[in-house]
Amino acid sequence: MGGSFGIGSYFGVDVKVHWTFFLLFVFFGALGYMQTGSLWGTALVAGLIVALFVCVLLHEYGHALMAQRLGIGVRDIILLPIGGMARLQRLPEKAWDEVKIAIAGPPVNVVLAAIFYGGAYLVYGASPFALPDIAAAGEAPQNILLYLGFINVLLAVFNLLPALPLDGGRVFRGLLATRMDRVTATNIAAFTGQAFAVLFFLFGLLTLNIILALVAVFIFLAASGEAQMAQQREVTRGLRVADVMRTKDRTEMLSPHHDYQQVLEALIRGHQEDFPVIGDDGRVVGVLTRSAIFNAANSSEQRSRSVRDLMETDFLTVSPEADLFDEAFRPLQESESGTMLVIEDGEFVGMVGMKDLGQAMLLQQAGKGGRAG
Repeated sequence: MGGSFGIGSYFGVDVKVHWTFFLLFVFFGALGYMQTGSLWGTALVAGLIVALFVCVLLHEYGHALMAQRLGIGVRDIILLPIGGMARLQRLPEKAWDEVKIAIAGPPVNVVLAAIFYGGAYLVYGASPFALPDIAAAGEAPQNILLYLGFINVLLAVFNLLPALPLDGGRVFRGLLATRMDRVTATNIAAFTGQAFAVLFFLFGLLTLNIILALVAVFIFLAASGEAQMAQQREVTRGLRVADVMRTKDRTEMLSPHHDYQQVLEALIRGHQEDFPVIGDDGRVVGVLTRSAIFNAANSSEQRSRSVRDLMETDFLTVSPEADLFDEAFRPLQESESGTMLVIEDGEFVGMVGMKDLGQAMLLQQAGKGGRAG
C-alpha cells in the first residue's frame, strides 16, 4: 500500500505503518496535553496509543499465523489509524478456511484483556469490573491496565459483529458460502455491513463521536469494495496472466541509453503508458512511467538525462502462468504502480496493466452474459 514503510519482519511477515498513523499519534498527543496541561499527560496518551496498536498488531498476527498454517502466504500487515490489515497473497478458496482465518483474531484480544485485567488485580487489587479513569492514571497506575483490558474487550466484541469487512462479517460470509455461491454470500454480508455502518454513523453524529462516524464511513466503503472484489474474482476465475497480457512483440521497449527525445517519440507512437527498460544483456533493468516522463518535461535538467536516470528500478513482476486475480489484479490495486512486467525464466515476455485487466473483465463478463442468454 502506498505511503507505508516497514518497521520489521516477525514470523515471516513484514510489518508496515501507514504515514497517516502518525497524524492520529499527534492528534491524541495534543488532546492529552490540552486536557492535562502537562508533558506527562501527552506522554501517557501517546504511550496508550502505541500500546493499543501493539494489541491491534497482535490481533492481525492471529489472522496471519492461521493463514500460514492453512498454506496461504501473508504479504504483510499494515497498521492504519482505523486499525490493522493482514494482506494475504491470495484469498481463501474454501469457505471454512476463511472462517478459521477470520475467527483467529478476536481470541487474541480476549487473551490480552485477561492479561491486563489480571495484572491490575494481582498487582493493585483492582476489580476487572471497575471503569478505568485515565485522567487519574498518574496517581492510580492500575487505570492504565484497566483501560487496556477494556479496550481489548471492545476490540473483540466489535470485530465479531457480522458486518463485512469486520472479522464477524468474514465469518458470516464464510458460513453463508457453505450454502450458496461466494458472490451471493458476499453481497449479503456486504449489505449487512453497510446497514451496521449506517447505524454507527447516525449514532456517531447524535453523540458527537467523530471517530465512530469515520469508522462507519470506512466500513460502508470497505463493504462495497468487498462486494465488487468478489464479483471481479468470479469474472476472472480460471484466467492466467498470459491470457490478457500485452506480449513482448506488441510492447514498446526502451534502452537505458535512450535520451528524452527518443522517449517522447515512443510515447507519441502508441497508447502505452509505461515502458520496460531492457539492458544490454536483454534483461529488464527498470520501468519508465508516464508520470516520470511528464515530470521530466517540466525540468530542463531532467530532459537532458537518459532513461537510466529517469527510470524506476523497483517494479512489480509476475509469471505468465500466475493467477490473474490473486497475483496480478490485487497487487496492482494495492500498489501505486499501474503496470506489472511479466517475466519468465528471467526474460521479459510482456506487460499487464489495470487497463488490460479492466478490458479482460468486461469481455469475460460479456461472454458469460451472452452464454447465459
